[in-house]
Amino acid sequence: MALISFLSLNGEEITEQGRTISDSVNIGASEVELDAGIAKRYIKTNKRTFSIKWDWLPSIEAHTIDSRKARNYLKELAFTRNKILVNIKMDHNENAESFYVYINDYSEDLIRRVVEDACDYYNVNMSFEEV
Repeated sequence: MALISFLSLNGEEITEQGRTISDSVNIGASEVELDAGIAKRYIKTNKRTFSIKWDWLPSIEAHTIDSRKARNYLKELAFTRNKILVNIKMDHNENAESFYVYINDYSEDLIRRVVEDACDYYNVNMSFEEV
């Protein structure tokens, strides 16, 4: 897991509060054996997948450390069936990468309810796959 310096989903910046990410590349390939007995691999697709976790994520953005979008926005995105534009910057010295993804998985655990502030805190997990 790595900390990332910037993440936006559909143009909205997402809070850095308690956020970690892991990414991988799924290679879609097929192997063919030729008449001469030589095996060749043909790569059809390379799709990146991301798994992002937020610990103690507030439900509303006013309670995040950087006033960026919080759990309520992520949950709203999770129930859309459309592809989502992701801008991600893994390091402060790099340029941001942009691509479209679908949300594969969304889960959350309620940790704490603060009635006075009307704010709940969650552990949230999301996974994306590049289109």
